[in-house]
Amino acid sequence: MPDLRPARGPAPTGVLRWAPVGLLGLMLLALTRTAGSGIADPDTLWHVLAGDHLRATGQFAGPDPLSPFTTEPWVLTQWLPELGLSIAHDWGGLAAVTFLADLGRVAVCLAVYVGCRRQAGPLAAALVTAVTVLGSSASLSPRPQLVGFALLAVTTSAWLSTTRDLRVRWWLVPLTWAWASSHGTWVVGVMLGVAVVAGLAADRRVDLRLGTRLLAVPLLSGLAALLTPLGPRVLETFGTVRAVSPYIQEWRRPGLTEPATLALLALALAVLATWVVRRDLVTWARAAVLLVGLGWGLSTARGVALGAIIVAPLAAEAVDRLLGRARPERGREPAVVAALVAVAVAVGAVLAWTGPREPVGVPTALTPALRALPAGAVVYDDDLLGGWLLWSFPELQPTADTRAELYGPEAARAYLRALRAEEGWQASVEQHRPAAALIGSDTPLAQALVRDARWTVVGRDRGYLLLQPPPG
Repeated sequence: MPDLRPARGPAPTGVLRWAPVGLLGLMLLALTRTAGSGIADPDTLWHVLAGDHLRATGQFAGPDPLSPFTTEPWVLTQWLPELGLSIAHDWGGLAAVTFLADLGRVAVCLAVYVGCRRQAGPLAAALVTAVTVLGSSASLSPRPQLVGFALLAVTTSAWLSTTRDLRVRWWLVPLTWAWASSHGTWVVGVMLGVAVVAGLAADRRVDLRLGTRLLAVPLLSGLAALLTPLGPRVLETFGTVRAVSPYIQEWRRPGLTEPATLALLALALAVLATWVVRRDLVTWARAAVLLVGLGWGLSTARGVALGAIIVAPLAAEAVDRLLGRARPERGREPAVVAALVAVAVAVGAVLAWTGPREPVGVPTALTPALRALPAGAVVYDDDLLGGWLLWSFPELQPTADTRAELYGPEAARAYLRALRAEEGWQASVEQHRPAAALIGSDTPLAQALVRDARWTVVGRDRGYLLLQPPPG
């Protein structure tokens, strides 16, 4: 293995030594600032309800307990963080849920920084972490995927360490079990492991015996995922999500001019530019990591964050070589970073506890009118409000929420056609026999219901209309 350490100038001292760590602290505080904004994500509330149901029944799969309109099996592939959200909500309401989400964002940022720091000095690690957080910012919402992002950063760092020391890191197997109990991104970790082992074999750095032991880690990790309480059903939702992906915004192809995509491409270009100059850095194993990151990052808008997290340690190494600065001893750095994390967590706790105690960004002014509907009444709703309706009005039956994979592709197509008031929209709405509709005021459907179907507007708030059908 060639010596990958370049000649460097003197190590920075004083303010220059601690400025990068200060940048990390500012990033942590910037992420924590959102803890005071409350819960606005359309998914968070139904994740809490899923955890509530699991605690009450012990059922990890079965008929959907939240909606009578879903058609696909209800499988709790994110049961571990959903349990955490449910327990947090019982303990401290939505403020505790907000704080737990803040912990998740801090964990992602810290995991990325630590992974980058293992490859580079503090300046390069902090700069690349900042770009990575930018590339992931749209996905750092209060959902179980935060656990997946943090574990992906840990796994990527572990496999890059293996490319240096060839150690077999068996602990990745139980980590994948926890990952598979938290989010479907566990498959990325398994793929990354297989790619790295293949790259090491192409580099001729492993013999058959060592290669077999290394390959056993991702293979056993995949087996561990099948040994969660769901068993093989942990794979079931991949097909249902793929079926509705053409109708979900975050599963579309990422735009090359979007900030998150540009951040990912900037990281990748830093790696490639450095590899052109420093050929001794180029190995098949490193190339495999880069290809896996770009493959996932450019496949869907939701995958951009995955790609940025995977490419980040390679980019930190590249920027470190370009800077040519001597890497300072860690010394008190871990203690300082721990103190910054503690400060960020404490600030997040205060902001969460003093922030909104109810969901935000939803039409709460319409609550009295919704409460006045009879128990069991069907509400034809905007799917972004489905989680709020399920959580706030369990006596009502909303027709849609953001669990699109449970409703199936046919329902997704019908829902989008109805929102656009395309041919057949009336049948699509009327088949549910709704007692009310709660949809965006600027949608063609809202205008069509009032103009053509003679529905009455009984309330409006936050850009949504509450409508009731004509008598009879």
